[in-house]
Amino acid sequence: MDELNIIKIIQNNLKYKGSSHVVKSIGDDCAVVGMGENNYLTITTDMMFRSSHFPNILSPFQIGHRVITANLSDIASMGAKPLGIVVSMGFNNPSKKFIEELTKGINYATELYCCPIIGGDTNKSKELTLCGTAFGIASNPLYRYNGNVGDDIVITNDIGKVYCAFKILEMIETDKKHNNLIEEYSEIMEKLYMPIAQVKMGLLLNKYNYASSCCDISDGLGKELFYMGNFEVKSKKLINAMPKIVIEFCNRFNLNPVEVALNSGEEWELLFTTNKYDKINNILNKYDNTKIIKLKKIGKIIDKGHYLDDEILHTSGYVHKWSDKNE
Repeated sequence: MDELNIIKIIQNNLKYKGSSHVVKSIGDDCAVVGMGENNYLTITTDMMFRSSHFPNILSPFQIGHRVITANLSDIASMGAKPLGIVVSMGFNNPSKKFIEELTKGINYATELYCCPIIGGDTNKSKELTLCGTAFGIASNPLYRYNGNVGDDIVITNDIGKVYCAFKILEMIETDKKHNNLIEEYSEIMEKLYMPIAQVKMGLLLNKYNYASSCCDISDGLGKELFYMGNFEVKSKKLINAMPKIVIEFCNRFNLNPVEVALNSGEEWELLFTTNKYDKINNILNKYDNTKIIKLKKIGKIIDKGHYLDDEILHTSGYVHKWSDKNE
């Protein structure tokens, strides 16, 4: 059974809807609760385990940074301002140094995103387990499903590095002679080590009301696109959205760059739709003097269907899966 089937079972059994203040519950990057006077509380949670979320190459500092970034990427996709985050931690006999480095990484990320830790819990567990729950506030939250026919589909910055980073780790596991690839492709590895949630971009999209829908790229573009509704994306534009070093890596190791683009998860870039692409770029030129954020068009919202070029595209990306053993 996979994650999507489990979520369907959970949804079917959770009948109680609560108060009218709940604007959005299950089904988006965040739950949304109305707070009155055009203020909405956005809430998300993300649970991570050592065995499935943290490659052994990551330091405790990078793990701490990662759990905060994953949660605040969801807040960013709603166009919300981070308010605070609680983090629960499960440990299996950790050293003092490990806890110190982990919490330094958490602190670094909270300062980066201006989002304080406001609570949490600790417990004993079989493996390192971190669960963050983040809160944000927005006057006009962005949702996944509101794209309009003719809107451009846009991503922030680039895609593909994380897929290639995991490919490098896979190659090293097979043959240690590939260890040199970590240094050779340090730019690729850096996206795995220290990803950045696009909080500032989310706030800009919300402030100027230029995006019709938005989500973050956590499980892979090939999965996230289907949240947007009907679409057509172009192979050439996907490749143009990949940095040169990723294209070089794909060519060297015989990888299909389009498949890499569609299946690269944990990028934590924003994927959004808009009919005001030029206006958004003008705003970026005004607010982002360092030109850190770049936008790439990859396709359009259409009336019907899901297409890569002229071919029907089937969903891809990452889905958690469980064995068939009953609990």
